[in-house]
Amino acid sequence: MRSLIRVCIICSLLVMGLDSFAQQPSHYSQYVFNNYLLNPAAGGVGDYIDIKGGYRNQWIGFGAAPQTYLVSLHAPISNLKLEPKPFGTRNHHAFGGYVVKDQTGPISQLGGYISYAYHIRISYDLKVSAGVSAGFRQYSLNTDELWTLEANDQDLISMKTSTPDATAGIWVYTDKYFAGFSGHQLIPLKLSTSDNKLNMHYFLTGGYSFPLRKIDSYLVPSANVRFGILTPIQTDITVKLKYKRVAWAGISYRKIDGLIGIVGVNVYNYLQIGYAFDFTLSKLAKYSNNSHEIIIGLRFKPSKNKTQVRCPDWG
Repeated sequence: MRSLIRVCIICSLLVMGLDSFAQQPSHYSQYVFNNYLLNPAAGGVGDYIDIKGGYRNQWIGFGAAPQTYLVSLHAPISNLKLEPKPFGTRNHHAFGGYVVKDQTGPISQLGGYISYAYHIRISYDLKVSAGVSAGFRQYSLNTDELWTLEANDQDLISMKTSTPDATAGIWVYTDKYFAGFSGHQLIPLKLSTSDNKLNMHYFLTGGYSFPLRKIDSYLVPSANVRFGILTPIQTDITVKLKYKRVAWAGISYRKIDGLIGIVGVNVYNYLQIGYAFDFTLSKLAKYSNNSHEIIIGLRFKPSKNKTQVRCPDWG
């Protein structure tokens, strides 16, 4: 009986769209480290090619605990013959793409996107960008990973469903602060195997970099708010110390869910490694050994003659 109930719950998670937590947009403890995943307008904020890969293992200790894999790439695009002004003193375009996979036992969802953003210089240091990403979302149920009382239960059938997807956002930034708003799952089409459809979700992000000149460091408080039509508001509040642009450490509080410790290193501004450990504070703490998240980033400058515009988007 318990196995049957479990199967029914899992199948419901697949076909009910975003009425369940299994099909919400992925969330990350190190959102400041890779704002591009939450907002396509953040692509191309700096004069470099930005590549990131990451892995998140949530609620360790649970059977079929959620796992997330991600790869992203974005960069500004310019033609020096047509745009001779240095980067940061002119408007510019940016392109990118990313792939995210969420695995929760027999249920998985895979998303692939390409993005475009246009950055406008408003004043000497203030810039505003608007961006959009488009791609697909695929959901699947693999019944081979289910355990039932009856072997080879013919009533259980593996299934897949997919739908086009889109995200849009705006981003405001200087070398001291950043803020953005984005909407996810903007295409309200029905999933191919059900009458349900993906509901829109929204992300509001912002942060400020306070200089600590005596120790050549920066204190960066930030916040990330996520909300949707059928889901409660989730808020992350983070405070990080960036020490001499070579390392960072911080603490984050997620409403209801937990407390997060974050550390990272920045090697010559080309290699960044960030790690987050989530301490579960909710009732799930009785059954879970918390969560781990690691993100590795690479930055490549296509030309040594180009100047870099710093935006507090790492650490």
